[in-house]
Amino acid sequence: MTTGTTILIIHHEQDRYFDTLCRRFPDLLFHSARNDAEVAQKMAELQPQILLSFRCDPISTKAQSMAARTPCVKWVQVAGAGYDHLGDLDELKCQVTNCSGVLSRFQAETVIGAMINLNFGFYRYQQQQREKLYRKLPWRSLEGQKLLLLGMGHIGRAVAVNARHFGMHITAIRSRIQDSPEADVVCTADELPVLLPEVDFVSLHLPYCKETHHFFDAKMFGAMKESAYFINTARGNIVDEDALIAALKEKRIAGAYLDVFREEPLPQLSQLWQLDNLLLTPHYCDAVDDWHERFADFFADNLQRWIAGEELHNSLKK
Repeated sequence: MTTGTTILIIHHEQDRYFDTLCRRFPDLLFHSARNDAEVAQKMAELQPQILLSFRCDPISTKAQSMAARTPCVKWVQVAGAGYDHLGDLDELKCQVTNCSGVLSRFQAETVIGAMINLNFGFYRYQQQQREKLYRKLPWRSLEGQKLLLLGMGHIGRAVAVNARHFGMHITAIRSRIQDSPEADVVCTADELPVLLPEVDFVSLHLPYCKETHHFFDAKMFGAMKESAYFINTARGNIVDEDALIAALKEKRIAGAYLDVFREEPLPQLSQLWQLDNLLLTPHYCDAVDDWHERFADFFADNLQRWIAGEELHNSLKK
């Protein structure tokens, strides 16, 4: 890499890390784009070689995908694990890396917190508190309960490690049978019809792509037992949201926790807001207060490797 290389940070909030990157790499030119119009303008004017791409509501996937496909771009660093906002990776001619693993343990912490909330019924006690209703609700320990993890990447493994501390039995779904010491059992997706009627919690940790669109559908919700809970902190469109709403409304499952949705921000008219057996958070379950800096540090380390001509960490496409 030579002096004068231009880097565009695509995100509506870059103040927490922009100056740090400029100080660490004084010979490189950093710029930022906070909305679709700025992305289009700065891609045309600056012709950046490197993009740091944050998936965020104010910037559309169309703008992100366009930027990644601009011929001047040689490398896109995704700030986060998910990269579906870039479109089909096979269509990109540049190298792509992500931040998989950087925030995994924090997301796993939130998943376990949701499981404890749902299992003990804290959310139901909050409802009773609003009604000034003093009533004891039965519950059983997480110990011995069965957790099904769909996906065993960084996040799935971190969830499994935490769940083990509570004595849960962990079954992992992977694309192929392979060694997974964090799980008690490893299976492939074709065994889901047998597994789903037996588990107490289903936690989704798959990447979103054409193959996983509406992967978890009405048939799968129908296979779950009525006392089971569903958790999705991956991507909203991996789940058939209408099927999930029906399962929750009709109490065909006990409840759910969602951090991701079919449409984000979640529309005011969505039926999800009205469900009393559902916990919602706004796609923020891994966003510890210094998450910007953690992603920036990872990017800076990878940028140093780029300068040195070394292999980049977390390469998705070369």
